[in-house]
Amino acid sequence: MTSENEPFDETAKAFYHHLFKNWGIEVETEREVFSRSRTIDLVVTCSDVDRSKLQNSVFAHFQKLNALELKGVHDPLTVADYNLIVMRANGLGVKKYESQPKSNHQENDTQPTQLLNQITVTIVCVTRPNKILNQLKKELRLVKKEPGIYHCDDVLGKWIIHPSELDLVEKNYPLLPLARGKKLEEFISLCVREGLNDYLQLIIDIGLATDPELIWQKILEVKQMKHQIREETWPVIDQFFREMPEAIGKLPTFQDALAQSTLNNEHRIVLRQLNRKFTQVPKSIVQHIETSSDIDQLDNWLDQIILAKELADIDFNLPQQN
Repeated sequence: MTSENEPFDETAKAFYHHLFKNWGIEVETEREVFSRSRTIDLVVTCSDVDRSKLQNSVFAHFQKLNALELKGVHDPLTVADYNLIVMRANGLGVKKYESQPKSNHQENDTQPTQLLNQITVTIVCVTRPNKILNQLKKELRLVKKEPGIYHCDDVLGKWIIHPSELDLVEKNYPLLPLARGKKLEEFISLCVREGLNDYLQLIIDIGLATDPELIWQKILEVKQMKHQIREETWPVIDQFFREMPEAIGKLPTFQDALAQSTLNNEHRIVLRQLNRKFTQVPKSIVQHIETSSDIDQLDNWLDQIILAKELADIDFNLPQQN
């Protein structure tokens, strides 16, 4: 079971439910299969058209009916878990008669149901299940299809995915927020550069109780990221610090990055107003503005630009040439 303080379980399920819905694919959470067994995290029902949409994604192996199980950092995949999950996935192809009168069974048999070869079960493991993937790999007939993706080609297709081993390619983006360590750092950098805010938001939400310091130190590395944080990404960052204000004190890099971002914005505003008002601005003035780290001075220049009739009316305090 997951820790009560870990937001992984419900947050991740809600995210992937929303993801499949956005793709126009039928999905439900907490599907009960047998009355006394745990539910399946997500069940995704795919038409032929839906499956064609998924061909270039990490879910390209989906068939008509798909069980998706999410195992968080405090809920590692054990052999017993594996057996239970496979049992529940098998149960997706079984009619649920318990609450129906026996007289209705024959009628329900005429309704369409899924064969086992039309069903898949995919277990996404934040923590690598070493016993299953190493010691029991041969017994479970698991074959490594590509980095991080293991498959048992049985009648019921079984897949185990370990996000931290996935390649950093677009088709894997939906599961890379669940990676850890170096792979998560690489994906965070990519999300910030490319403005992938939905994935960044999931990283924040499930990372609040795991290692927020690691996550945000990577996002806000001044040397690499300060000129690359997109404007639309800052609200996501702001939300994190509203929810975790104590993290600011742990992250001097955030303070530096925020100050640098404010400074860069001031530079842009002053230069934009200057170039709009005056057609020819000497390079020496542009460079002087760009190298200024004095916010008050930049604000003063902006006020002068607004009031000035000529460029010479503005006192830029240029250093005297020898």
